[in-house]
Amino acid sequence: MRIISGWARGIRLAVPQDDAVRPTEDKVKESLFSTLGDLRDAKVLDLFSGTGALGLEALSRGAGKVVMVEKDPRHATVIRANLANVLKAMSPHPAGEVLLRTEDAKAAAVRLEATGDKFDFILADPPYHTQPGQYGCRELLADASWLPLLQPDAILVLEHASDIRDLPWAPRSPWKLLKERTFGIRTLAYARLAGESDAPQADDDSAF
Repeated sequence: MRIISGWARGIRLAVPQDDAVRPTEDKVKESLFSTLGDLRDAKVLDLFSGTGALGLEALSRGAGKVVMVEKDPRHATVIRANLANVLKAMSPHPAGEVLLRTEDAKAAAVRLEATGDKFDFILADPPYHTQPGQYGCRELLADASWLPLLQPDAILVLEHASDIRDLPWAPRSPWKLLKERTFGIRTLAYARLAGESDAPQADDDSAF
């Protein structure tokens, strides 16, 4: 797994040696970031960060601030090592601000509100198949505590298992589904806050 574009292009990323992390393949990342388009100076929130691959890709592409949230301390150690390598590769180009929070994603929403940041993008890769009481893709979509952290035109990219159906998109949640792309066992769903005037996009890799 590697950084596929930007100032740290080609840098390989370490992966935790356990089954709890599903690294996003390069072809999936390429499709995701091609769809999002220009990230220069954007504020990006990377939830369930795992290896940090998505947040670090955004950093390499010029994001102004990247906040990564990962509750597993072992995975956070890997993210710090990957971040150090990416920052070294980006030098002397200026890197955006980076913050790694080792905490549960559900708890992070309340704490992040105190920072006053307003994010342009949320990249979320929650556990695919959760048990009752766990915080997965359905819980994330329905959680209104994220709304104070977002710009009005913020985009959510939610990675979920392709066999998950009937996710609570608007009006059952604040999020209006724009389009989906499926890659084998995983699907990338792109959404915007409901109530915005945007029409659904064509199913291609063009920017929003």
